[in-house]
Amino acid sequence: MKKILLTICLCVFIMIISLDRCNGQEGYRQHQAYGESEQPRDTDTLIPEMSEAVELWLFVENYRFVTGKMIHLTLQMVWKLGVSVNKELFKEVDLSPFKIEKVTVGERQIFNNDSDFCVITYILSLPDDAEEGIYTVPVFSIPYNDEANKTSGQVQTSPMALKKVPIMVETELDRDIVDIGDRLKYKLIIWHEKYVHILKENMEGLNLNPFKLMNFGINEEVEGKLGKTTVEYELSIYDVPGQSENFEIPSLPVLYSINREGDAKYKEGEKTAATQKISTSAIPVLINSLLKRIDVPLEGLKGPLMYSQKDKCLRSHLPIILGFIIIIALGANEIRKLVYRLSGVIKERMARSPLAHAERLEKLITDYNSDAEGDDLRQSVVKIDCSSRAFLGSLVEVPGEVVRSVTTAKLIDIVRGKKLSGEIVDCAGNILKSFDSVIFGDIDKDEIKKAMDGVQEILKEAKKRGYY
Repeated sequence: MKKILLTICLCVFIMIISLDRCNGQEGYRQHQAYGESEQPRDTDTLIPEMSEAVELWLFVENYRFVTGKMIHLTLQMVWKLGVSVNKELFKEVDLSPFKIEKVTVGERQIFNNDSDFCVITYILSLPDDAEEGIYTVPVFSIPYNDEANKTSGQVQTSPMALKKVPIMVETELDRDIVDIGDRLKYKLIIWHEKYVHILKENMEGLNLNPFKLMNFGINEEVEGKLGKTTVEYELSIYDVPGQSENFEIPSLPVLYSINREGDAKYKEGEKTAATQKISTSAIPVLINSLLKRIDVPLEGLKGPLMYSQKDKCLRSHLPIILGFIIIIALGANEIRKLVYRLSGVIKERMARSPLAHAERLEKLITDYNSDAEGDDLRQSVVKIDCSSRAFLGSLVEVPGEVVRSVTTAKLIDIVRGKKLSGEIVDCAGNILKSFDSVIFGDIDKDEIKKAMDGVQEILKEAKKRGYY
């Protein structure tokens, strides 16, 4: 019964909370209003209505440019349904004194459900020796045919003024939403003519409040006919002044002077260049509001963190010592396995060496009993014959299975082909034939003794010649 009552109470509590949340959301929707600044819901009404059959809208990426920098000009054309325009004519227009480097005509798109839309992009340039000043992109006209109204006409662009300057500044920011304590990388890229001198000594001491300068770097290089000065700031913020969460990297002044003939002023008998200024735009930065000020250690005020001797031992010395012990243990185990494998290989090679076969053959000759009869004598001869064959095979590095599987004549041919001493080869042929006659025929002890003496002569001759 208690469990049932507890379950009912929990259900009622959850329902009450759900209703409160629903009421809160409805109240927010009821009081939400834009007033006079309220934006219309129909996005199509935001697009201005066309007053002409064809309209051209001209835009430029940057009204300022320097030597060697391309100018990106964007032309947007909107025309009503039933109007035809030869878009290829845009590639043939004359924009002197600007030179057209490239023209890109975009695909036709639907605009406002009753018009067509197209983007034409121009990449323009001026000669490098063009003087500084204002240049105008000339007006040009494009013909069109209105098939719906059976009319024709021309549409023309508006003139646009561009200015060639000796210096231009670009800014880069890696991100604009940060937490307290994060590092921001802010970069100034200054393009300037080679005769423009940047006052770099003033760049590090600029006021960047509320941000704190953590690192600073400056680099100069030359790209083509332009100088490029890159100033890199590493910024951070540890405290939020006031209640606002919206800050900005302030506008920074870039001081420069023009050091070419005719641009210097005289002052007190000395020739000095006039200092000029160009400013960057301020960049807004949002501080993450989910991060409490008390949750973040103020690294700039707290200073370095000190550790006790116990922490140092547990966090640095002990892991290093354990690591060395593990490495030594694993290394000793691997070395032991390697030594064991090498010892096995060495033993195997020693067992296959001519010296090992010679020692075994000498022992069999020593243990040979000439007074034995019948099968015992024949068995002793068989052992000496096999050992003799193995010894001959080891001298010429022929595997034991080959030596045991070939005939006496074949074995002698193999030994002779390995450029072994002729005396040893001839003696070995006679010995093996004598052993074959005893093993497969009648036992002749004189023949056996003669063969035994021949085996000893082979051993002496092989040792004399350094075969083992």
